[in-house]
Amino acid sequence: MRLTSSAALAAAALANIAAMLVTLDVSAGGSIGTCDARSAGTAALPVIWRTPAEHSELDRWCRGVGPAIVLPAPAQPAASTPPRLHDLVVVTWNAHLAEGRLDALIAALRAGRFTAGARVERFVLLVQELYRRGPDVPLPTVDMRSAFAIKARQPDAPDAADFARTLGLSFIYVPSMRNGANVQEDRGNAVISTEPLTTAVALELPLERQRRVAVAVTIDVATPAGAKRLVLIDAHLEPLSSPRTLWLFRNPRPRQLRAIFDLAASDAFGRSEDLAGIVLGGDFNTIQGGTAEPAYALARAWSENLAAEDPRSTHLMGRLDYLFFKSHDAWRLSTRRIEQRFGSDHHPVLGRFAPE
Repeated sequence: MRLTSSAALAAAALANIAAMLVTLDVSAGGSIGTCDARSAGTAALPVIWRTPAEHSELDRWCRGVGPAIVLPAPAQPAASTPPRLHDLVVVTWNAHLAEGRLDALIAALRAGRFTAGARVERFVLLVQELYRRGPDVPLPTVDMRSAFAIKARQPDAPDAADFARTLGLSFIYVPSMRNGANVQEDRGNAVISTEPLTTAVALELPLERQRRVAVAVTIDVATPAGAKRLVLIDAHLEPLSSPRTLWLFRNPRPRQLRAIFDLAASDAFGRSEDLAGIVLGGDFNTIQGGTAEPAYALARAWSENLAAEDPRSTHLMGRLDYLFFKSHDAWRLSTRRIEQRFGSDHHPVLGRFAPE
């Protein structure tokens, strides 16, 4: 797939994606159409859903998963005032379901193992492939879709509900797909933070092979101009195309990224002048060439405030995990790979902010 340099074509593509999307605002306890999993979480933090207008097949996938888990504030706030950007650490990590030791990663982060011994008090984690099991996931029916199960070697390993209950942090988990047709498990993305979440948006990406939901939140940060909102978007892009294209002969990731860019440019998070910036992170599944493929090129071009990147592989298949940053303010983000994988098949990637 070749990238075009035409601004007109790029604008037209974004317009097409925008035309495909409808915003679905749900009050607490509500549901959309035939998919009860598009629920609002809590009255304190309703989840705004954005889903393609033509979503009958997405509904079949959505009927196989449970509702979002939303805890909008930590049990004990890290401080009474918002963090400054240079005091905030952002980490993206694919947890590989039950294999990833999320609590161990958080303990090591707090202890300063990745920050030259300096303890980390304020952070946001963008987590992919977290999983949940149990009665919140519906029983199987003939009208739902499911991914193949990724089976846990330790079936009693902590799941998303356990972490939401025990970590004491702000927590939102939005499942994308059922983890096996005949088991009550789902898997998806989570954002976990020491900071209260002030906005939550769930974006169902254009469907290719499996349903995938990007999760976006805002937190307050302190700037010289006063408190502003920092947007953080957690994405897990599709590695393969659909069977119609023999799985490999079409790259689905640029189309999914353009849907995310459209969300980032929308008014879902308020006025642009009130934003400190937008962080986009996750597992981009750039299996067809890493930084040489279009998905990376699009995200790197969008990311105007990236100072330095760690180019090393984050998975056996290459560099798949990224953090990007876009801001009107004079801040830059630098990233580096964390050496330990904490049981997952992915290395976490850590980002830190610094003034220009």
